[in-house]
Amino acid sequence: MTTSEPITSWRDARFDMPVSRQLERYDALAAKDAAARARVELVTRGIYDPARHGAGDRPALTVAEHLELLALAECIARTVRHPAHVHHALEAGATWADIARIVDSDEPAVRRAYRQWADDQHDLHQSHPHLGMTAEEHAAATARAGQGAAES
Repeated sequence: MTTSEPITSWRDARFDMPVSRQLERYDALAAKDAAARARVELVTRGIYDPARHGAGDRPALTVAEHLELLALAECIARTVRHPAHVHHALEAGATWADIARIVDSDEPAVRRAYRQWADDQHDLHQSHPHLGMTAEEHAAATARAGQGAAES
């Protein structure tokens, strides 16, 4: 996959391409980087064999490509680690202990992050009524965040 211009921030990737294309581009850049680093390592060790390892040059990533790789990684992480996944898991019946274990955190921290996300969603709804959480949805999420919790 090629892009007309390198992605220069995670926000660019988020809004300019679906996550499947982000993953494709990330994989292409990561593979190019790994191939270049492997060739350098083989040459350094004195065991590079063009017949076995290929005779073609494997140029290192440019600075722009390294930054694009970093931007894509950040965007992918933010997309797949979206707080809405916690919300959906809770609605499906997951426990706070389950979620804390899965994300390698503790329950109070996970609950605080969820409450912050719910507050942000409610604020979003105030400005854009077709987005975010209604007052009723926010109240349910806030109650869900407090269920079974000691003061966190």
